[in-house]
Amino acid sequence: MKKKYTMTLLEIMIVIFIIGIIGSVIGYNMRGSLDQAKAFKTKEAARKLYEIVLLEEASQNKVSADSSDPYGEIFKVLKSSDLVRRPNNIMKDGWGNKFLFSYEESEWHFYSEKYESYCSKKGVETDYPWEEEKDELSL
Repeated sequence: MKKKYTMTLLEIMIVIFIIGIIGSVIGYNMRGSLDQAKAFKTKEAARKLYEIVLLEEASQNKVSADSSDPYGEIFKVLKSSDLVRRPNNIMKDGWGNKFLFSYEESEWHFYSEKYESYCSKKGVETDYPWEEEKDELSL
């Protein structure tokens, strides 16, 4: 007769401990990837906002720079545009915060405090689309 082999409590505890360690290592590594993805989403959303507002202003759908509520003005322009399906989503950065707006040198610029703090923490420069144009013009 063959004897059945059963797992002991100690073996089960060792397997659960190893699975826990592997899970914690994966979770720790994922955190950095999530922040990187949020930064990428913010950068791309700012680029889209910038280009859409430029296109809308070129088609005579101007955004008032003198408005007391620039968020509302830009939202109206995006809502009336055929280029944007969900203007609420594009008006937020990767962390879910609303973009900050400024009107500089006859252009609208969109900033994210979280993106800028992420870039300074990582030691990289911010990558906004109007900064690229200035770099190209200076060459």
